Amino acid sequence: MSEKNSIETTTPWSVRPAPLGRRLLLSMGAGSMIASFFIGTGDITIGANMGALFGYKLWWTYFVLGIAGWALIDMSTRYFLRFGRTPMNLFKEAHPVCAVYMFLAVVVCATLGSYNQWAGCALVITGFFPSLPTEVSGALAAGAGLLFLLTGAYARLEKMFVFGLIALIACFFLAALAAGFDWRAAASGLVPNMPGPGWEKLFASNAGSVINAWMILIYPYTMVERGWYSQTLQGKVNILHRARIDYGWGILAGGVVALPIMAAAASVLQPFGIVPRHAADIAVLLEPLAGRWSGYLFLCGFFLAAWTSGIGWWVCGCYALLDIFNIEIKLDSKPMRTCLILFFIPSTLLLLLRINPFYQMLLFSAFLTLVFPLVALVMVYRITRPDMGYFRWSFTSKTGIAIMAADLFAVGLSLYLGVWNGFTEFGKYFVAR
Repeated sequence: MSEKNSIETTTPWSVRPAPLGRRLLLSMGAGSMIASFFIGTGDITIGANMGALFGYKLWWTYFVLGIAGWALIDMSTRYFLRFGRTPMNLFKEAHPVCAVYMFLAVVVCATLGSYNQWAGCALVITGFFPSLPTEVSGALAAGAGLLFLLTGAYARLEKMFVFGLIALIACFFLAALAAGFDWRAAASGLVPNMPGPGWEKLFASNAGSVINAWMILIYPYTMVERGWYSQTLQGKVNILHRARIDYGWGILAGGVVALPIMAAAASVLQPFGIVPRHAADIAVLLEPLAGRWSGYLFLCGFFLAAWTSGIGWWVCGCYALLDIFNIEIKLDSKPMRTCLILFFIPSTLLLLLRINPFYQMLLFSAFLTLVFPLVALVMVYRITRPDMGYFRWSFTSKTGIAIMAADLFAVGLSLYLGVWNGFTEFGKYFVAR
């Protein structure tokens, strides 16, 4: 029997993956890259607002949203393993208009998303060096990111994201521990609840940060860079098993990082009724309560989160554009480097506008919720077709049923948030203006 027929006729989700053993730790680099990508200024600001308003009570949202994010990444990964086609082919196959829409969305989101991170980096740098203009500080951070990408290959990028994620988690936890940590309240925050007026907006804004469309689509590109593909069904199943652990860790890390941010905000902001506009609000108030170094640690964590996220926006935007135009996906290729420079120019020039970072982040989160419903709909349309073979939806096993439930939950949540937070809140913002 040919491999093609084997994939199409084998009972869905019936093949057991090979044990990972020592390879487990070697499988988690790209997951850290995904985590560092979406743990940026928006995620930190939203987490700080949650802590300032509700303490630890909304910690559960990261894990509920994480289920949807995991399912959406899983869809794109299954599609890649089935056909060997990268994510933008999903939209090309659906309709040419979808491909055009994704091109525009990639350009806008990657430019604004990276600009948002360089503005966050500038906030930290000018805090340490007040005489340095914001535009210069942000451009220096962006320039350092561009230089790192232009002079390195994918393996080095992945290692940097792993160590960067560990470092920023350590910085945030050390800062929060110095200010005081209520572990019992944190544990109770894992239970879903509706703590009071305004929690829905924070939940929806968090969805725009946690389940953003580019985090969903980036993983197959890392698989291309790693050479994670197989022609055999057993090989595909083994790779999917490794990948699921990898991006599962990446999504879980978002909830882990959120905890010390909410803890710090609950300690230094909530008692005074302060709603933060940016991370500096927490850092400034940490100093008299927990010492100068706690504020410095928090700012260092914020800088690492913003800098790695800015790089992530560029990398994913470039991958997507190369994919749309059928150009080889390789970080150290000439087209990739050209694309990186083209994103560097507008994202740093936007620093000259000095847009209020708080409103820009909330507006951008709302904009993202306009994008990922289309992403989710196109993916679920494609992966439910019969030619998905072994990776198709199926009622024949508990695994198949669980996958279907997760996929439907992800699509339903994305549609709800896209309509409610995207169109409603996005519209209110402009009407109010």
